Amino acid sequence: MYIYAFSNYTDIVTDRLSDKKSMLTKRFSRTDNFINLALLGVQNCMQEIEIDKESSIYLASRNGNMNTTLKVLDAIFLQERLPMPFNFLNSVNASTLFFIAKNFNIEGKTLFLDSFESALSQAFVDAKNNKSILLGSVEEVISDLEFHKQRFKSKTIEEYSRWLLISHNISDKKPIAKISNIRLTISNQKESNLSDLFDFFEKSDNSFNFIGQNLIFDIKKII
Repeated sequence: MYIYAFSNYTDIVTDRLSDKKSMLTKRFSRTDNFINLALLGVQNCMQEIEIDKESSIYLASRNGNMNTTLKVLDAIFLQERLPMPFNFLNSVNASTLFFIAKNFNIEGKTLFLDSFESALSQAFVDAKNNKSILLGSVEEVISDLEFHKQRFKSKTIEEYSRWLLISHNISDKKPIAKISNIRLTISNQKESNLSDLFDFFEKSDNSFNFIGQNLIFDIKKII
């Protein structure tokens, strides 16, 4: 099982959320910060790569689309009115998967999960069945930064959109790393930080041992 591409977009927010839509080569109307953040990560991962239409898309996020969800809740409970239609649609996590699939011409299985490790397990099953998988983890920041600090008790406010392209084989494309020794187990070791996994691809290290709650595997770069 091989990794053919990755992206590790991160943005430390100090003043306000950045304009991701301006960084996209293809722009959609009615998208929001979370959707644009996901699209930007996939765009950076895919670049000129073309994958099979039946590829899968797995997106993990602990908090999902927070800003649009807050707008919807504000309209319903504080303003006592119906939310704007596109805000309501975008608050549904499947809408982000729709925009990714449409933008990159993918017609395969899509799944939204709350854990990157759970998404990895699903991706490995698909890869064994000779499918390509776009696997991502996306977290956005609440636009009210003071509220975000209070809610998440964090001094550093960071958005990220991290993606892997996993497959057994992609024609005319050399893999960048190989995944091996996949084990489903309950580990007592210190768990790997997601950022460490993606930072590995940008460093000179040749190997990385991923340790999750229930999943362990090795990654070795292909020089």
